[in-house]
Amino acid sequence: MKLKSIAYKGFFALLIITSLEANAQDQRFRVGMKFSGNLSWFSPVSKNIDRVGTTLGYSYGLMGDYNFQKYYALSAELLFTEIGGSMQHRDLLMSKNDSSTVKNHSDVRYDYRLKYVQLPISIKFKTKEFGYWTYWAQFGTSPSFLTTAIADISGKTVESAFDDPTNIRVNKKENDDYHFTNFEDKVFLLRMPLMIGAGVEYKLAGNTSLYGGIRVDNDFINTFNADDATNAKSRFVSLNVGVFF
Repeated sequence: MKLKSIAYKGFFALLIITSLEANAQDQRFRVGMKFSGNLSWFSPVSKNIDRVGTTLGYSYGLMGDYNFQKYYALSAELLFTEIGGSMQHRDLLMSKNDSSTVKNHSDVRYDYRLKYVQLPISIKFKTKEFGYWTYWAQFGTSPSFLTTAIADISGKTVESAFDDPTNIRVNKKENDDYHFTNFEDKVFLLRMPLMIGAGVEYKLAGNTSLYGGIRVDNDFINTFNADDATNAKSRFVSLNVGVFF
């Protein structure tokens, strides 16, 4: 974990230094840092599951705008994001113990926490400045690569089948013991959502400005890795704050 943390910090530092140098040479390019809180959920497609809750998450990272026209910019970001969601199965799920005895479980609920590295890219449309204020809207996509998938499993008889079914890393082979025979709980490694957002900037001095906005992120890929019978898409809404330098 220490090496991973050092690598992240080193990458951030290198990216900031490179971006600041580019910003000094070309005023059309701006770099900043941002943080956001999000509310995420699963949107069921198949009829065998129900959405039963939403999850609070977050994002943090870098953002950059390249102003190729006066009121238009190409926006790119590097974000570390946590989202999630909760769902409950309508159908009975089956498990097997070491003696191959089959058990049926009803009302099985999964609470997921998913971490991604996101690379959003979008076109940003800006207004002219009104005093110190500039208003903007953006539209684009946000390729997202899964780094961690954790789930808590609950239900009327789940605890009798699995020993402490919480904080299960569902994509790891060592956790295959926490598995139902008729549901593949592994999470697909890629999200490819469309995103739309809007917000404001408040100019402080020079190129420095405060940034705030709202974003809607809608995935169009099944969240689950190989289970065509269970189809759900992840969604989230986020509130974003940051600063451009």
